[in-house]
Amino acid sequence: MQDISRLEVGMTTKIGTDQVKKPEVGREYVRALDSNTWLLFTEDPAEDRPVVVRIDSIDGDVCYCTVTRKLS
Repeated sequence: MQDISRLEVGMTTKIGTDQVKKPEVGREYVRALDSNTWLLFTEDPAEDRPVVVRIDSIDGDVCYCTVTRKLS
């Protein structure tokens, strides 16, 4: 996984399946605060996590993702 502060919308990255709670292709995830775990993204207006990724594919123990949003 790259340093999330350097990721921009459209960039690709990868996350270990052990870091994602119930990984599913096509779903969006955000990194939990103070953790290395990724959680399902919701449209909650109070969302303050910096990066949202969409899982494009899962190969073994790796989720290949695209950054879909960079929150302020």
